[in-house]
Amino acid sequence: MELKWKPDFDMALKRFEAWWNRAILDRPPVTIAVHSDRPVRWPEKSHATPRDRWIDVEHSVACTEASLEAGVFLAETFPRYEPALGPELCATLFGCQLEFSEYTSYSIPIAKSCREILDLKPSLDTFYWNNIRAKTDLSLERGRGRWITSLPDLHTNGDLAAALRNPQDLCLDLATDLAGVRAAVDHVNRWYGSMFEDLWRRIHDAGQPCSAWTPTLHAGPAYPVSCDFICMISPAMFQATILPAIEEEVRYLDHSIFHLDGPGALKHLDALLALSELDGIQWVFGAGQGPARKWIDVYKRIQAAGKCVQLLADDLDDAKAVAKHLRPEGVWFTPSGSYSREVAEDFIAWTARWAAGK
Repeated sequence: MELKWKPDFDMALKRFEAWWNRAILDRPPVTIAVHSDRPVRWPEKSHATPRDRWIDVEHSVACTEASLEAGVFLAETFPRYEPALGPELCATLFGCQLEFSEYTSYSIPIAKSCREILDLKPSLDTFYWNNIRAKTDLSLERGRGRWITSLPDLHTNGDLAAALRNPQDLCLDLATDLAGVRAAVDHVNRWYGSMFEDLWRRIHDAGQPCSAWTPTLHAGPAYPVSCDFICMISPAMFQATILPAIEEEVRYLDHSIFHLDGPGALKHLDALLALSELDGIQWVFGAGQGPARKWIDVYKRIQAAGKCVQLLADDLDDAKAVAKHLRPEGVWFTPSGSYSREVAEDFIAWTARWAAGK
């Protein structure tokens, strides 16, 4: 497909398809921010509350449009819009309300026990879900031929149960009612397919590939599966209650990468690597835990298990330092920071030389 601001988009899609399959076309995919010499002409509109701003469909799409018009899209960086209301959107389908701040939102728990979750049934005809639908539809209309519309952040499986119950209380439930927590996680994940398809079908029918808050690309359903809650629980509890639901999500998708968030979650890496249908790992070491070169052993473990890697490095030198210890096949570079076009193009050229062994 052709995009006005990304004429080589089809090649970016092909490089991602190779990455999913732990292969190389000419070089690994690279997502990199580049300085623009064009100012962003932000829409002039004020909102009385953070909530008003979050739910403003037209303003949300207009802000992205303004940003993209001034953007620079090299390598596998592509113009995109992500409809968003914060990470606990799916909890609203089961009856939760959201509290909004300037930069995020959180759900107000409604379940007094993990067993109460079993009585909750979701509805896709709710205010917040319809807001995401409206943002998706408007983005697809306004962005036709200009940008990709992504799927929103869907915190499902254990994160969804924790949002309905309260994370601290769900931890206590794990100590007193392990079977109840497993039942609650399985219960909310019964609707994973219907939630995913409701939004993905809109994007697919518009002739676009699948992308998400982690900007991968695939012609069919693909997603960064996650569960931030697991940093607080033991491997035994994880494998007994949440891992089966994650495995179901992975099987549902054509391709998947797991968002492994922080050192507290590393104890679950081996269990995740054992999922044969999981394609890769996005290792997020977190603020104050970098640089990426501190975690070379983690990246090597991921590759040794036959998985692909999203390499989130502190900067370009950090990315190169880690790459020296990895095979090019299945590495996706996403360095932090913003760079001049010249520096970014030099790095992209380096990845091609590295992949060729030169």
